[in-house]
Amino acid sequence: MAGKEQYDELKHYRCPPLGGPVDFRHCRTVNEGLPCTKMPVCWSRKMDVPEFLRENYTEYEIWQTLAVGRKTRLETVFEAIEKAKNNAG
Repeated sequence: MAGKEQYDELKHYRCPPLGGPVDFRHCRTVNEGLPCTKMPVCWSRKMDVPEFLRENYTEYEIWQTLAVGRKTRLETVFEAIEKAKNNAG
């Protein structure tokens, strides 16, 4: 097991919820410290997502990741802005 951070530097050209490029770290932590619900779709060409999830998260955390209601792009953008404000100050 290489750890959760092993792919953090990988880039994805377009995040469906945000509409722009993101790194894997964002996708791994965006859902209150859990992965984005779209991770299996977005990252499947660059890595074995099911294996990554099994190695790094409990069954319950995986369920939380995949079962969480999907947010609109606007909700995601506002949350990202709030998070950035909180981290800046």
